[in-house]
Amino acid sequence: MRDELRTCQSCKQEFTIAASDFAFYEKMNVPPPKFCYHCRRQRLVCWRNQRTLYGRTCAATKKQIISIFAPESDYVVYDRDYWWTDVWDPLSYGQEIDFSKPFAEQFDALLHRVPLPAVINGKSENSQYSNHVGFAKNCYLLFASWEVENTYYSDMTGKTKDSMDIMQCTEMESGYELVGCVGSYNLKYSIESDHCIDSAFLHECKSCTNCIGCTNLRNKQYYIFNKPYSKSEYEKAVQELRLDTRAGIENVRAKMHELKKASLHKFATLTKAEDSTGNDLMAVKNCRYCFAGAGAENSAYCTNIAPDMRDVYDGYGVGATLERGYYLFDSGDKGMENMFCGTVWGSQYVYYAYQCFSSFELFGCVGVRGKKHCILNKQYSKEEYDALKAKLIAHMKETGEWGEFFPPSISPFGYNETLAQEYVPLTKGQALAGGFKWQDRVPGTFGKETLKPEQIPETIADVQDSILKEVLGCVDCKKNYKIMPQELAFYRKHNLPIPLYCPECRYRARLALREPHDLWHRRCQCAGAASEKGIFKNTGTHVHGAAHCENEFETSYSPERDEIVYCEACYNSEIL
Repeated sequence: MRDELRTCQSCKQEFTIAASDFAFYEKMNVPPPKFCYHCRRQRLVCWRNQRTLYGRTCAATKKQIISIFAPESDYVVYDRDYWWTDVWDPLSYGQEIDFSKPFAEQFDALLHRVPLPAVINGKSENSQYSNHVGFAKNCYLLFASWEVENTYYSDMTGKTKDSMDIMQCTEMESGYELVGCVGSYNLKYSIESDHCIDSAFLHECKSCTNCIGCTNLRNKQYYIFNKPYSKSEYEKAVQELRLDTRAGIENVRAKMHELKKASLHKFATLTKAEDSTGNDLMAVKNCRYCFAGAGAENSAYCTNIAPDMRDVYDGYGVGATLERGYYLFDSGDKGMENMFCGTVWGSQYVYYAYQCFSSFELFGCVGVRGKKHCILNKQYSKEEYDALKAKLIAHMKETGEWGEFFPPSISPFGYNETLAQEYVPLTKGQALAGGFKWQDRVPGTFGKETLKPEQIPETIADVQDSILKEVLGCVDCKKNYKIMPQELAFYRKHNLPIPLYCPECRYRARLALREPHDLWHRRCQCAGAASEKGIFKNTGTHVHGAAHCENEFETSYSPERDEIVYCEACYNSEIL
C-alpha cells in the first residue's frame, strides 16, 4: 500500500494519507478520513470547551454552580458532586434505535436529555473554578491539568505546586509566567527551560541557577544576558535591573527578545524519540505529527499525550494507558478501543460516547457510569448488543456517518467557546457557514473598574490590602478582573508587580509563545562557519565542515519566521 493524495471535503486542500495510516484504518475497521488533519482537529476540539466558565443553576439541586455550559444553553446540567451520586440513573434516559433517522440526530436528542456534569473536575478539592483537571487542590482557573496544588491561572500542567500563569509545564514549584518548562524552582518569565533554579527570562536553558535573560545555556550560574558574573557582581546587577517593577520587567523582556533572534533554535524538542515527528515529545516510538506528551507508540495526529498510549490516531488530551483509539478527546485512563469519544475514562470498547466512565461495550451513550452493553443509554444482553451494534454500524455506513466524529452542529458549545477558536480563529459568520455553533454571550463585565491601570502601584511593596476590594480593567481587552487574596500573597512572596492584563489576555500571551501544533518541512540553516545570513557565528565542529548542512526535518518553526533553526546535530555542536 502506498501514500495517497486526497482532497479535504471541508477546506478543499490536498492532504496525504500515508501507507501506515491506511493500515491503521483497516485495523480499526473505519474508512480513510474525508477531512485533512487540520479540519479533523477543528471538528474534534469544537467539542472541547476547556476554559470558558459560566455561573448557572444546577437543574437538580437549584444551587448556583460554575459550569462550562452557558446558562441559556438547552442542556440539563448538574452540579459536579451531585452528578456523580447514585440518586439519578443515566439508563433511565435510554432510547431505542430508529433506523429511519441518522445516528447523529438520535444522539443529539439523547445529549439534550441526559444530565451533564457542570465541569470535568475529578478528585479535586477547593478547585471548582477549574475544568478538565484531576487531583487538583486549592487551585483557581486551572485547566487541562493533573496533580496540581496551590496553582492559579494555568493550563496543561502536571505535578506542580505554588505557581501561577504557567502553560505546558511539569514538576514545577514557585513558577511564574512559564511556557514549556520542566522540573524547576522559582523560575519566572521563561520558555522551554528545564531544571533551573532562582532564574528569570530564560529560553532553552538547562540546569541553570541564578541566571537572567539568557538563552541556550547549560549548567551555568550567575549569568545575565549570556555573560558571566561573579556572585557579588551578579547580585548588584540584578538590583539594577529592577525586576520588582513593570518598567524593569519590560526592559529585560525587550532585551531578551533581541537576544533570542540571534540565538539558535533546535528544530524540535524530541527526547528519546524513535522514528517520530512533532514537538515536545519524550520516550515515543513510531509517532507522527504528535505534540506535547510522553510514552506513546504507533500513533499519529495526537496532542497533549499522557503516558503509555498505543495505537491512537487523532486524539487531543488522551492517553494514560490507552490502547487503540481514534478521533477522541480527554479519553483513556486504562482504556481500550475508544473511538469517536469525548471525556471517556477507564472504559473499554466504547464508540461515539460523551462523558462516560468505567464502562464496557457502549455505543452512542451519554453520562453512563459502570455499565456494559448499552446503546443510546439502553442496556442489552451481550447477544442483543452485538447484533444491534453491527446493524447500527451498517446503518451509519449508509448515511456516511461511520468513521467520522460527531458533526459540529450538535456540539454543546459555540465555536468561540472552544479550543477550535485557538487553532482556527473564525468570525461568527464564518463559523455558522461552516456548520458550527456560536455563543454571543461573552462571560465577564466591562467598564466596571474602580481602579484604573495608571492608579495601580508600580511595585508590590506599595500595594495595600484594599486592592482586594477593587475592580480592575485590562489594559488590552478592557475586561474587568479582580485580585484574589492568595494571588496577592503570591505576588508579595515573589516581589512581583500586580499585572495590568486580565487572566485571559495573559493566557493569550503565553499561547503566542508556545510553538504551534503544526509542522513544516525545512532544511537546517547551518551554512558552515555561520548560520544563513551570518547572524550566528559557529564555534563548534560540524561533520559537514564548511559546507551547508544538508539535513532536512519537520519543524514547528514555519519558514517565514526569523528564528535560526538548526538540526539536532548542528545544534548540539554549538550548545552542548
